[in-house]
Amino acid sequence: MKKFFPKSFFEAYFSPRVLSIGFFAFPYGMMFFLAVTTPQIWLKEIGIDHTSIGLFALVSIPYVIKFLWAPMVDAIKIPFLHRLGQRRSWLLLVHVCLVLGLIMMGQSNPSQGDLMYTGCIACILAFFAATQDIIIDAYRIEILNKDLTGPGISMLIFGYRLGSITAKAGPLYLAHNFSWPLAYIVMAMLIGIGIIATLMNPEPPHPKTTTNTLYQTVVLPFQEFANRSSLWPLVFLFVIFYRFGDAMINNMAAPFYLDIGFTKTQIASVTGIFGICATIVGGFLGGALVRRYHIFKCLLVCGLLHAFSNSMFMVLAYFKNDLGILYGSVAVENITGGMTTAAFFVYLSRLCKLNFAATQFALLTSLWSLSTPLASFSGWVVDQLHQNWISFFFITIIAALPGILLIAWLPKYQFGNEGAMDSVS
Repeated sequence: MKKFFPKSFFEAYFSPRVLSIGFFAFPYGMMFFLAVTTPQIWLKEIGIDHTSIGLFALVSIPYVIKFLWAPMVDAIKIPFLHRLGQRRSWLLLVHVCLVLGLIMMGQSNPSQGDLMYTGCIACILAFFAATQDIIIDAYRIEILNKDLTGPGISMLIFGYRLGSITAKAGPLYLAHNFSWPLAYIVMAMLIGIGIIATLMNPEPPHPKTTTNTLYQTVVLPFQEFANRSSLWPLVFLFVIFYRFGDAMINNMAAPFYLDIGFTKTQIASVTGIFGICATIVGGFLGGALVRRYHIFKCLLVCGLLHAFSNSMFMVLAYFKNDLGILYGSVAVENITGGMTTAAFFVYLSRLCKLNFAATQFALLTSLWSLSTPLASFSGWVVDQLHQNWISFFFITIIAALPGILLIAWLPKYQFGNEGAMDSVS
């Protein structure tokens, strides 16, 4: 046992720097849900139409284009706060803005005709949350040496999942028992953990970036992708549409649950806590499959399983308010979703050239994020179907198939550092 798990292996997880990543990851994992998905439940509860709820997903656009202002995080020195250091000053500013933005979100009161105002606040929140992503990723890379990188990523994932559970379930419990404004105030207080972590941790050493231009950040990595093969547009389309059916469901899941009679606390328990645990299980299964089988087989099998898992929601739509079927539907969808995510992220990582890894991975994840605003029409589809949820979920299965079909062309494109992809398992 000691051969495989030496004492230093466990000690690494208790390193102050590794533990600090977990504290930063907690608010990191909260913000997407608080800015994009949780408000959709609020809007559904007060009677906003499905088309408007679906369009609310457009507030996630800052996640899609965050790489465009990433160089500013390195170049701009924040007045007065800069004495804390470049990373810590930005972290402090962004977390304070997130706290204030969440309080404003809770006070926006969309039920009284302030839907546009609520949307603007959510978009601003998404901007600062995307900026938070940029800074925390840079901080993690700079503060952890080679030996601590693996444990640091594990702690990042753990903190992110804990934050996402809190953000998905916490506001629903609080809104059910108290009110939405109070729910967002409590969430804002929890974001304050990021402020404490910033003040308690050191400024990491980081390289000077006086030559870090938009051309170097965006154009050169894109050129490297394009120079490998003329098939790069198909690869980009695959990245966008592989999880497209999933994006359509994510935009409409909460209104669907409320529509068929589940309460906010039931949704919080099943989709927030149980669902996240099921996703973690799926992630481990997907990781095991990727180690054993060829990456393209994993992408194909996991993608098909996840697409057809949507049929469970068709069963739920037929039986409606059945808690047992809800548990079963969420279990199947989230386990297969975790498997798909694991295979997908392994593929994205292998696409990246070593010397462009950070920027190319950011570009690829930005393309992946694009599926959320593209799927914003899903609410319109529900309204056109007159809330025929069975038909809607059948459409989501069809919507997932084009991305899966594109897998056939992927072996002809090269890995970032390894030759032709069909020669690599």
